[in-house]
Amino acid sequence: MGVIGVRPGVPGKPALSALPPHPTRGHCSPFQCHSTEMPSPPDDQPARSASANRLLDLASSLPISNEAAEKTLAHFRTENLKFLPFMHIPSHYTSYQFRQEKPFTWLCIMAVSYPGYHSKRDVLVSKITELIHTELMVEVAPSMDMLLGIITAITWVTYSKRPFLNFYCHMLMGIACDLGINKAISKDQSIMQQFKSAVGMRYPHSTVRTLEERRAALGVFLITSSTALCLGRIDALRWTSHMEESLTVLLKAKECPEDELLVYLVKIQLVMDKVYHARRDGEDQSLARFYITSSQAQLNSVRSQIPPHLINTIPIILHLNSAELIIHETAMQAPSIPNSPQLNRLESLYTCLQADKAWMDCWLSIPPATYQGIPFNIFFQFSRALVSLYKLSTLDDPAWDKQMVRNTINVLDVLDRNAFNMKRCAEMIDIDLDPDWSIFEKGCRMIASIKQSWEPKLMEVWYPTIPPKGLTAVSFHPGPSFLVRYPCLVSMMHG
Repeated sequence: MGVIGVRPGVPGKPALSALPPHPTRGHCSPFQCHSTEMPSPPDDQPARSASANRLLDLASSLPISNEAAEKTLAHFRTENLKFLPFMHIPSHYTSYQFRQEKPFTWLCIMAVSYPGYHSKRDVLVSKITELIHTELMVEVAPSMDMLLGIITAITWVTYSKRPFLNFYCHMLMGIACDLGINKAISKDQSIMQQFKSAVGMRYPHSTVRTLEERRAALGVFLITSSTALCLGRIDALRWTSHMEESLTVLLKAKECPEDELLVYLVKIQLVMDKVYHARRDGEDQSLARFYITSSQAQLNSVRSQIPPHLINTIPIILHLNSAELIIHETAMQAPSIPNSPQLNRLESLYTCLQADKAWMDCWLSIPPATYQGIPFNIFFQFSRALVSLYKLSTLDDPAWDKQMVRNTINVLDVLDRNAFNMKRCAEMIDIDLDPDWSIFEKGCRMIASIKQSWEPKLMEVWYPTIPPKGLTAVSFHPGPSFLVRYPCLVSMMHG
């Protein structure tokens, strides 16, 4: 599940670039020139294809002013990409230039970010979906523009009534593999390329992977791994030595500050992905503690590498604590030996609790106005953190202190605060929008349903001496501290 686009702020007007709006073979655009070496363009590079012209014509037909498009692109660059920097958009690169170079990606950015489309979001998303199917299923025309656009569309798209992430993750992996950006450039042609060359067909030959391609491959891994962890029905893009190399290349290139964040987000995700594969493949229970200790050591190693200026940023805090939760969460499932507390298991449970609290504290510190720029993988982490907190709050184990859990972080308090923030964010989108297509309206209803489902059990655990019929009165009378901290929320709950 992604999010609706952000309401653009009023950033400083981007400086006009001296780059030509229509890149030629002798003068490449910023997106073409971002590489560790200058790639040599193929001799038979064609003019803009019919497919590219069709995309460009559609992008040009959108009813958006140049000024609004500039603000929207600038806001996407500074707000959305700070959570998942899978591409770099230079600050001097104008919206017009971007539209000429990457028309489909530009279209997707406008779709998820320009507030003028909120009231017709479903129509625009349907058009984008039709474009994807036409380009990939009918004309079989994968490109970097298509790859970056699909990443944008599924990462920040509005709520959909149909499941789509598994399907589009497979599509992303297919495009990445077809473009070959997940591996080093081969010096030898494949058997099929040799066969076709023999009959006179020519292939464009790249000499180096660009930084744009390296970022995109890492972005596909992040997205597909996050989806696999939450939905459990796919595997992530296979990790390769070339992708490992890209981590070092991006850090050394220092083309943009966001590359550093991308590298460490991927390193954390790699730890989570290894845990997922070990459990999916049926890890030996006798070695479960070894896997936990080993994975925690790997995560600690990554944590020690993160520079001071990144370690306390929101994306890093959320990913680190989510990883710790994933590493130790099996402790919530393992049976306890009666009358003989397992100290290792209790240690993992406590680690889960601390990671859960740290994740929720960070999440609840995010202003609701910025929720619209948060990618879907963070919402996946929210789902895991919330479910884990409920499990910790109701764990049936005499060695586990559930009152301590409640005093550390109250799951009902967390639900109420999230409902309030979701409601505030939904109200900030003051354009008439069908509630069924607003992820935040939907989120409010989902949280209300979760609370209704979980509250009886929580009341039973927290107040075991009160008869079931008396629990209702307890659950609907917040304490004085809650009334003081959240008067508006209490009013909303009862009004």
